[in-house]
Amino acid sequence: MRTIDSTTSLHTAALTDRVKRGDVRKFYRKFATRYPSVRNPLMLMRRVCMFIGTGCVPIGALALAYGITEVVSEGAPVADVVAPVAVGALLLSVGIMMARFFMRTFKRRDTPKRHYRLARFATANSLSYLPGPVSGKHLKPWASRGVLTLTRVMRPASERTIEFANYELRVDTLGSSNAQFGGFCAVRLSTPLPHILLRAQAAKAGKFALAALPDSAQRLSLEGDFDDHFTLYCPEEYERDALYLFTPDVMARLIDRVRGFDVEIIDDWLLLVSSRDVVTLDPESWQGLYDAVGALGDKIGRWERWRDDRLPAVPRVATGPDAGAVAVGLKPAASAGRVARRGRRLRMRLGWGEAIGLIALGSLLVGGVVSLFYSP
Repeated sequence: MRTIDSTTSLHTAALTDRVKRGDVRKFYRKFATRYPSVRNPLMLMRRVCMFIGTGCVPIGALALAYGITEVVSEGAPVADVVAPVAVGALLLSVGIMMARFFMRTFKRRDTPKRHYRLARFATANSLSYLPGPVSGKHLKPWASRGVLTLTRVMRPASERTIEFANYELRVDTLGSSNAQFGGFCAVRLSTPLPHILLRAQAAKAGKFALAALPDSAQRLSLEGDFDDHFTLYCPEEYERDALYLFTPDVMARLIDRVRGFDVEIIDDWLLLVSSRDVVTLDPESWQGLYDAVGALGDKIGRWERWRDDRLPAVPRVATGPDAGAVAVGLKPAASAGRVARRGRRLRMRLGWGEAIGLIALGSLLVGGVVSLFYSP
């Protein structure tokens, strides 16, 4: 058994070496028999439907724009234009979302050669490889935000539960489903910790796709130039605990080696999350991921010694004929393995995706009401 640390060597030749077609065909016959999901026709149909839908949206938008132009040229009242404009704005938003969804799913399509390379890479680095798609329900705190689906799942034979995977998180927002894509590394901790999120400044462009963001009142500014690289959020009244977990040496490692990843501690999971896929054929991406995990790996032991002093103290157990008298004088021990309720989750606010959805839906409703009451 081993863990991933800063000295772990990574063998990436299998990701880029030339391969023989015969070897790929021989491998894929057995691989597809073992994992029938790789030949799932529903994935192909899904991409085709999204492609058709994405192509239809511009046609509909142009037709609607032509209709609005005709109505305006005829001197129609403003009330008659509000609803079509609102519908057009909503249609445009849906088109952008569909186009983004199609591009991400298209880039994620798997081929026998890609599976072959990833499987060989996994074997060379003592990893198991599961092509997926599979449910991510075991990541309970994260999966509770929506429907979590994982692909290209790799797990090392380590002393801790560690998992690399690409994900798709479907979040229901305002009656519609918003899909978020990316990759992550999940490390299981032996004890729950307060909910802390470090958002990488380099990845801020991805905030548009987030369904929710932490309330800004929970932001904690740290010393040095750390704020130039990460924005740290922790539950209110847990600032001292965040400083205990993220000491100056930990912050230095984050700045030097954990670049482009959001770092989230939630319950008993440590998550390094990227808006990009992490299980890819790019050796540099893999090396960066291993460096990030290794940078935090030997600090986890310190984190697991943390105790929440906001919980009721648990007295030590005494035995013997004088146990009752001795217990009175015992100093209560700190509660282990739990976090007070207010420290378990960050308080969230609407993200840009939800806000735009609300604005579009509100505009549509207002336009409908105006047209209903003011139409001639």
